[in-house]
Amino acid sequence: MLVRCLAMMRGGGETRHLAWIRELRALGVDVDLYSGRPLLLGGARYPIDDAAATIIRSPYARDVAYRVGRRRGFGRLSMMALHADEEWFCRAAWRRIAASRPGRPGRPRPDIVHAHALHQAARLRRAPIPVVINLPGPPHPRYTADLRLADALVADGWAAAHLPSALGRPVQAVPKGVDAETFTPEGGDRRAALGLGDKRVIVAVGRLVPIKNMRLLVEAMPHVIVQCRSAHLVIVGEGPDAAALRRRTADLGLAAAVTFAGYVAQHDTPAFYRSADVFALSSEFDNSPNVVLEAMACGLPIVSTDVGGVRDLVDAQRGSQLVPAGDARALAAALVRWLADPDDALRAGAYNRAFVVEHFSWRTSARRLLDVYERVLAGGRTLQRATA
Repeated sequence: MLVRCLAMMRGGGETRHLAWIRELRALGVDVDLYSGRPLLLGGARYPIDDAAATIIRSPYARDVAYRVGRRRGFGRLSMMALHADEEWFCRAAWRRIAASRPGRPGRPRPDIVHAHALHQAARLRRAPIPVVINLPGPPHPRYTADLRLADALVADGWAAAHLPSALGRPVQAVPKGVDAETFTPEGGDRRAALGLGDKRVIVAVGRLVPIKNMRLLVEAMPHVIVQCRSAHLVIVGEGPDAAALRRRTADLGLAAAVTFAGYVAQHDTPAFYRSADVFALSSEFDNSPNVVLEAMACGLPIVSTDVGGVRDLVDAQRGSQLVPAGDARALAAALVRWLADPDDALRAGAYNRAFVVEHFSWRTSARRLLDVYERVLAGGRTLQRATA
């Protein structure tokens, strides 16, 4: 598996691949992971303890791209930097893979190379090894031809539903899962440690980057507090938008009503979900966010912008409420609904827990992914092209 950013950030895509690795290994599959670290300055930010990992030095432009990508005149430059970064990483990974040989010391040549959002991985291959590419959302049009060279494309949520027609070829649907034994309503919470007392708590978990639009959630809080004076927002995550979000919080006079928890390892996040009364997602786009399933498994009602594939994960009539993207007042009103009626929130959370336990499993997801691998190895690429 080529997961460029796994050593540098932990978003939903990275979490999913770690879960796949764990479950594939339980199914008897050997998985080697290739990730990256900056070429010159800085090292890997997160240890990779649950997979055999090769960390490759290559330019790391993502943080800079997030910071400047929306400034006038910088959008195209940031996209070019990301493209160059990914090309470098793919070429370096393929050099390592191509150098492996059956019977040689070290890692054997793999049967499949699975790349996460590295759309050029098939074009850059340096050995006759099938390539599967995971698509977390709509790729830039520049990669349409590259993606036609892949032996299979996999996706879930919005991407699985909409990209086949856009790309002119099949995309195999591999729904994600949730660890319902780790993410559960039972267990400790962080209310006392965070000084939340008798507050009514909203929790948001995610990377602090523009597409997650945590600013919208901060700007909804004054409207929430007017109707629920005990409301408190806990934001779990880190990213290049952190400083700007703190400034906006201060500008709105919300310093006492918002807690920035920073980065929290995934295995510690259940305690934060259990500290809350409702979960909020304010993204501009989200293909199929892991955090929604995690919050549901922890027994929380969900309030989310109606974007990407969120609608496919929730029951908007019973355990969740969807609001238009970018509408702070609508987001606030939906949050107040659950904060103002604890009994209704508990019923919604119990429904959500039962729903995800029944429908979402990482073991089932890994089996679906393994089916894709086996079809490719059996000659599925020719069949896919014939039906494209």
